[in-house]
Amino acid sequence: MKLITRTILLAVILFAASFSAHSSIIGGPVYNPATGHNYYLTGAGNWTDSQAFALTLGGNLVTINDVAENTWLNQTFMAPNPTVIPWFGLHDTDANNIWEWISGEPVTYLNWAPGEPNFLGIGHVYGNLFSQDSGKIGQWNNAPNLGTIYAIVEVPEPSVLALGVLALFGCTVRSRQSR
Repeated sequence: MKLITRTILLAVILFAASFSAHSSIIGGPVYNPATGHNYYLTGAGNWTDSQAFALTLGGNLVTINDVAENTWLNQTFMAPNPTVIPWFGLHDTDANNIWEWISGEPVTYLNWAPGEPNFLGIGHVYGNLFSQDSGKIGQWNNAPNLGTIYAIVEVPEPSVLALGVLALFGCTVRSRQSR
């Protein structure tokens, strides 16, 4: 019985933690068959809080690897929400104009709007998509970690969190069967 109580308590803690760093999930999960990943649109926060929330979902802020994924994200999340400006996982925290993906993947594709990135040399600068109503559809912007804007989270399937909850559930069932 103690194992069941601990398992339930851990599941409640994990569930509560997923909401503590960010306001909400607005859209998703939406599965992209080209990447095999699920994506979420999340509520407003700064880049750091948005990434922390992405981790609780088992992913990161989205890594945009090519024009096809950029187009898919714009059609899936931006077109239905034309005023939304979401963070994605690109950052330049050293202020050296060397951009990195939070996922650790190599940077092989960039789609900066003309004049971007423009916050060079100030440190801790992060990527976001221009809103659909800006006239810069599909193009990228950069901003300091100040605003509270939306975010797009990418979660490989199955997520680590989902596997962990399933494993705990499996241990609970097995424990009950062996009694």
